[in-house]
Amino acid sequence: MQSQTEIQDQPPQGPPPPNDARSRWRPLVPVLLLVLLFLVATRVPIPIFYALEPGPARDVEDLVEVSGERTYSSDGSLFLTTVRVDTEVTAADWFRTAVDPAKRIVSRDEVTGGMPLEEQKERQLREMEASKEQARIVALSALGYPSPEGDGAEIESVDEGAPAGSVLLEEDVIVEVNDEPVETTCDASERIGEVEPGEQVELVVERDGARESFTLNTARNPEDPDKAYVGVLMTNKGFEYDPGVEVKFDTENIGGPSAGLMFTLALYDQLTPDDLTGGREIAGTGTVGCGGEVGAIGGIEQKVAGAQAEGAEVFLAPSGNFDQALAAADDMRVVEVANFSDALDYLEGRE
Repeated sequence: MQSQTEIQDQPPQGPPPPNDARSRWRPLVPVLLLVLLFLVATRVPIPIFYALEPGPARDVEDLVEVSGERTYSSDGSLFLTTVRVDTEVTAADWFRTAVDPAKRIVSRDEVTGGMPLEEQKERQLREMEASKEQARIVALSALGYPSPEGDGAEIESVDEGAPAGSVLLEEDVIVEVNDEPVETTCDASERIGEVEPGEQVELVVERDGARESFTLNTARNPEDPDKAYVGVLMTNKGFEYDPGVEVKFDTENIGGPSAGLMFTLALYDQLTPDDLTGGREIAGTGTVGCGGEVGAIGGIEQKVAGAQAEGAEVFLAPSGNFDQALAAADDMRVVEVANFSDALDYLEGRE
């Protein structure tokens, strides 16, 4: 008998069993995405933005060293204030600034002026050196010491977008402004500042051993719109200043011109028997000009916050920053100063 193979219908096959590994990871995908977003938000800088934050306040009385003249100590402090620039701003930093008025996010170009960061730092250090020299001259002049002499104002750099951009060159030496002789950078700044913004100014410069004349249309000074400027950074040529007092300011790596007022006050205080501080903790900021005028600065909110953190009782603010400083201060008194004399009047109790 032949055997017969019995063929039975097989039940239909269902879908393949799920991949066990893939199934286990699927619920974790949203968590991993959140972790990735968190890392990006907190660790990855946005290269076109920087953050301005309160920097440390330094007692200028400790930074000034005088030799060749008797000095006097003070019971209080005169603080210069600084701004810390964070160059690695993340998305998370944006949210933190929303609840911290002492911090501010700005474009990179607002800090660097479009220059490479290292070049901008070098420029700020040069501005600090000029600020210290100016503070020395203003303080000693107020005390009756002789004035400096020089051979003109040498151009160190030119702002290409300013009136001088296509006319003046680095190493040109300004020797006359509007038919008035120029011996120092102060002379040049004062003469240019005497004209109204937009008016013309006549300059005579020494270039390659010869004198050349130029007529420039001035513009409004970005730091003081009421004053004219041509857009050059100057240094003294053949500068001679021997008041018989040697002054050193130990500023380490602090840059910029905004400590000029506080340097001037600290030096003046050390050379006078009366204590300008009166035992108070006094902070402040502002550039100081040739005639003692106090100029506006940037980062005023951060500097006020830094002064308050140091325990300052009084903050000396340039007229151009007074409203902002007043709004940023809590229980610290803010005093408006337009020039060095205003600061002296207040500190000596004449206001």
